[in-house]
Amino acid sequence: MDLPKYNRLINVPLTAKYWTVAFDGGGEVKFNVEGTGDLVFYPQTAKTSLQTFASLLLLKNTLTSPVNNYVVKMEVTTIRQLRSSTPNDWEVFWFVSNYRKDPHLIKTANYFIQKPNSGVELGRFFEDKGQKFLMTSEQSKQDVGARVTYYFAKQGQRFRVFRDGIQIMDYHGSQMPDALYDQAGALGLYSEDAEVRVHSFAFQVL
Repeated sequence: MDLPKYNRLINVPLTAKYWTVAFDGGGEVKFNVEGTGDLVFYPQTAKTSLQTFASLLLLKNTLTSPVNNYVVKMEVTTIRQLRSSTPNDWEVFWFVSNYRKDPHLIKTANYFIQKPNSGVELGRFFEDKGQKFLMTSEQSKQDVGARVTYYFAKQGQRFRVFRDGIQIMDYHGSQMPDALYDQAGALGLYSEDAEVRVHSFAFQVL
């Protein structure tokens, strides 16, 4: 299937004016690295198998004006996995959407990851450590250190992903527990035990 044509994408600068650091996992968030306009973020290094650290940045515009259906275009590189022992396959960049946190601090969101050894994964996370896998495929793996361009498109229960112009996922949800969170929320950038570099980010509301 061909890459959809979207002509209302809004470019978002990768600066503190546009992004909120929800948590940094004891690591760093660096804007405009070396004057490139890139964003680099990473949590602290996990030194034992029982430790894990994560960072989450949320797009401010979608915190004040939450979005449900959207298209996102972004360029991103998982620079390196940080764990001092053998890293886990999911310790890479995660794209987060439809992120909400209620007054009782209960979090819900959809997520997508592309792993170096076991391919793509789409799912939901909720509460403190709850997670539900919706779709996995070993057909599309992603090497650590590779710079890629993604298009993410969500419309209702349909979620599509294009990497470098090639469709790698087309998910159609149905009823819970096999459904996406179909709710207005924030768009986010997440790292679990990995250093991530984001080169560009643009989105539009559908």
